[in-house]
Amino acid sequence: MNRKKVIGIFSHVDAGKTTLTEALLYKSGQISQLGNVNKGTTFFDYDPLERKRGITFLSKPISVDYQEGFTLIDTPGHMDLTFEMERSLQVTDLAIVLLSATEGATGYTETIIDLCATYQVPLMIFINKCDLPTSNVPKALASLEQLDERFIMVGNHLATPDFQENWALLDDEWLNQMEEATVDSIKQEFSRAVRQRKIFPIICGSAAQLEGIDTLLDLLMEVQLPASNSENIGQVYKILTEKGQRYHLIKVLSGQFSVKNRLHSPQLPNSEMKINQLFVQRNKLSAIQTAQAGEIVGVTGLSQLRIGDVFSTTDVSLEQIPPVQSLTREPALEVQIVSALSSDELLSAFAQLEEEDPSLHVRYEEETNEVFIQVVGQIQMDYIEENFARRFNATITFSKPSVLYKETLLAPVRGNGHYEPLRHYAEVAFWMEPGVRGQGIVLKNQCSLEQLAINYQKGILNHLIEKTHRGVLIGAPLTDVTITLLAGIAHHPETKGGDFREATYRAVRQGLMKATSQLLEPWYQVKIVVSTDLVGKVVTDLQKYKGEIAPIEEADDYTTTIEGMVPVANFLEYPIEFASFTKNKGRLTTTVKGYYPCHNQADVLEKYPYNPINDLNHTPNSIFFAKGKGYDVTWDQVDEKCHIQLK
Repeated sequence: MNRKKVIGIFSHVDAGKTTLTEALLYKSGQISQLGNVNKGTTFFDYDPLERKRGITFLSKPISVDYQEGFTLIDTPGHMDLTFEMERSLQVTDLAIVLLSATEGATGYTETIIDLCATYQVPLMIFINKCDLPTSNVPKALASLEQLDERFIMVGNHLATPDFQENWALLDDEWLNQMEEATVDSIKQEFSRAVRQRKIFPIICGSAAQLEGIDTLLDLLMEVQLPASNSENIGQVYKILTEKGQRYHLIKVLSGQFSVKNRLHSPQLPNSEMKINQLFVQRNKLSAIQTAQAGEIVGVTGLSQLRIGDVFSTTDVSLEQIPPVQSLTREPALEVQIVSALSSDELLSAFAQLEEEDPSLHVRYEEETNEVFIQVVGQIQMDYIEENFARRFNATITFSKPSVLYKETLLAPVRGNGHYEPLRHYAEVAFWMEPGVRGQGIVLKNQCSLEQLAINYQKGILNHLIEKTHRGVLIGAPLTDVTITLLAGIAHHPETKGGDFREATYRAVRQGLMKATSQLLEPWYQVKIVVSTDLVGKVVTDLQKYKGEIAPIEEADDYTTTIEGMVPVANFLEYPIEFASFTKNKGRLTTTVKGYYPCHNQADVLEKYPYNPINDLNHTPNSIFFAKGKGYDVTWDQVDEKCHIQLK
């Protein structure tokens, strides 16, 4: 039996995504009447804030009883909600990427397509709004062809000669079979080619007019997933609270789950859970007894699990457990929560919200009694503010956003850490070197078993990833560094649990104190569409804000598209200015491209004074033992006192 599919719909805001979702539900027989986004009557926009704003804030799965059945997910299209979109993509088997025929591929479209490549998700393109007088299908097609040669137009059916010939240019397996293909073999080969991402089929139409929807639905159903293995394995996709009921949305990766099943999770090796309820969203929330492979279902009874955690009905081997996937992007901004509530009340409330959205990264400053969260932009902040008022019956506002910086190394350095108070002992040495941009912290191990037992080595490597290591310039998180465990020393019976944790933290910090570090800042990838008479002003603005501009090529008789990169710190106020001088007729898309060397490091260091010696929670000093007691050794004296000697 083939595995059921999860089909996700992804697009930039205003491309018609919710309307397309409505059309697919109508054509599949799931709903009997079409709703309207502008009137707030669509099936998915049942959240009050979504009806008010006309924007999708939360991804929502619905179980569709059409042919073998599938789950359809409507996802947010605004770049401020990119984390919600990416989490949905992680559980998607087949993506519909939606374009407006009036705009073509936007910067956010490129982000979605790049994420599909990251997660190896097959995709189809639906070019929407082809019925509008301002549509420009050839331009939309050209914008896709610039991104990847695998985008090819299908036409009305798979037997279209042009489609089959273009497909053959991209897929040798199909080329070898095309001449003798039957109706059934065409369908089988199409399914394989899409699954293997050999081709990205394009369908044109209008969701509002139901044009092209039958073709799209037929092609979606032609893509068949191979049967899953028999092990019962699931993964948490979302955590939701609705009408006081807290539950987990899970994807069944293989096998099946039933009510009353007892579950185990490698993330909680000493705990056992039980499924209390299973349900799916159809036209209403419906209780079920069993969930099959490929389905997304709601579950109660998994309160200990977090987003991304994997579970099973038996103790399966680690090789069968998929890795927990981190999001590829991070927030670039941080805001302080301003409220009449106490810090304890805020932390309690935001602990729930962070469980539902881990990208918030709640931070509490004990000295100043302040609570901070990380955000992407104003739309997300508006949603958090209104959702908080509704959920917790209290008002919050935010401080002006500040940019989140990071730190990295410019040259290799050795870090040494020693922890030896009375009746304790651990020493560790690392080699720390600059890594590739965007890699984060990468770990390697060159420590021999003769020198240190494997359980201690594993413990040290775990300690390296269990916390965020702070740099020494402004105390920003360390990133893009490769850390190699060189050696370690344990003494029995003095070495106890936690000793290597202390030595590890101190070694990393000691190495940073000796190293040459560099401040990194987030940059936006920007795509700006304006009337041609405003090109000069936009280019001047980007240059003023220290941006980098790509060659300007794409233009028609009325508008010009400008693309480039710009530091986030310089661009926070620009959207308001842009809306003003374009009279809200221009289009500005920003996505966080990544972290790059800070363009004004000296100014930032002056703005955020930081003394790493005084940061006792991240001390670079070590503790040695002499004359019956431990004593503190400053970081610059540790190298000559440490016991590990390496050539």
